[in-house]
Amino acid sequence: MTTSPLKIAIVAGERSGEKLACGIVDEVASVTGTMPELCGVGGPDLRFRGLNSLFDADEIALMGFVEVAKRLPRLVRRISQTARHIVDENPDVLLLVDSPDFSLRVAKKVREADPSIKIVKYVSPTVWAWRPERAAKMAKFVDHVLALFPFEPSVMRELVGPDTTYVGHPLIFDEALMAVREARRQRREPRPDDGINLVCLPGSRSWEISKLIDDMGATVEALISRGNRLTITIPTLPKHVDMIRRETAAWRASVDITVDREGQMAAYLEADVALCASGTVTLELALAQVPAVSIYRTDAAIRVFFHLVQAWSAALPNIIGDKPIIPEFYDHLIRPGMLARHLEGLGHSQSTTRRSVIEGYDLVLERMQVAEPPEALAVSTILDVIGK
Repeated sequence: MTTSPLKIAIVAGERSGEKLACGIVDEVASVTGTMPELCGVGGPDLRFRGLNSLFDADEIALMGFVEVAKRLPRLVRRISQTARHIVDENPDVLLLVDSPDFSLRVAKKVREADPSIKIVKYVSPTVWAWRPERAAKMAKFVDHVLALFPFEPSVMRELVGPDTTYVGHPLIFDEALMAVREARRQRREPRPDDGINLVCLPGSRSWEISKLIDDMGATVEALISRGNRLTITIPTLPKHVDMIRRETAAWRASVDITVDREGQMAAYLEADVALCASGTVTLELALAQVPAVSIYRTDAAIRVFFHLVQAWSAALPNIIGDKPIIPEFYDHLIRPGMLARHLEGLGHSQSTTRRSVIEGYDLVLERMQVAEPPEALAVSTILDVIGK
């Protein structure tokens, strides 16, 4: 046991990233016997653990070029402010969790001002998808990367990036999700005359929902026009309920909106198939064994640079399994008639496509297995990096 607490600087803008950071903080407290001292930027859960956040973490929880461009002057000031604060606090380690365009600029300034501060990036930037040159640049000011996906260490080596350790993804240790998976394996497969239990997941942000909800509605209409009986559930956050209720009011099918984790897991358990926004939810559905179709609409600024994207797929199960598992459609390729036919095929037990998807999901889980929970492997690696 240590006689003095570790001091950890954290940069976490997203709630999902904050959850990962809290796992690190709690594990450090368990391993060392002392709650670490915290500084930096984070949300309410980190503040509960003692962090006096330098500013509201929502300021750096930005997505898309347009959104970032609107706030660029303020973000530049926040980068300098955060770096100065961390250098003044002189932590044992700087832990960067998300918002890579912000946090890595902070890290570079910290390394220039005080090379003695160890810097660890939790969640690898998607150098395997685009801007691969970031890996070699990171190696100059990041000591170690903690990866959530099993393919990332080899990619980082190929790109001459920082040392990288695969620590596992929290979802494979999610007891509720794994319980749904096991229950679904015992469940009777759906038949064409049963109708379709459809789960729609239009995204966790209002701008994502606004881009995809009409596509989902048009797909629902196509399914009904083709003679399908639908039961529809939309898991979402409480703040989006009014928006979703308003946008689905004209659908020719009743929609059940659920806002808690228990309701989401219940929807997964009963689902025949899902129509979802591209993102982490595709991995969640894969681990829950729910066949899915993924859709996404990019903003205008991203489309200008789309030719620079190097990943062959954006669906995480596909990348982890290294083969097409989840069908995915983007922008002008989103056609309700096409989506409806894919959902029909995946929603029926007689479909060879459905069986192929389930086999692919098994491969994904197999490749993601680790011996210990992610936070345990992550903290062990962090203590090695800082020499404690």
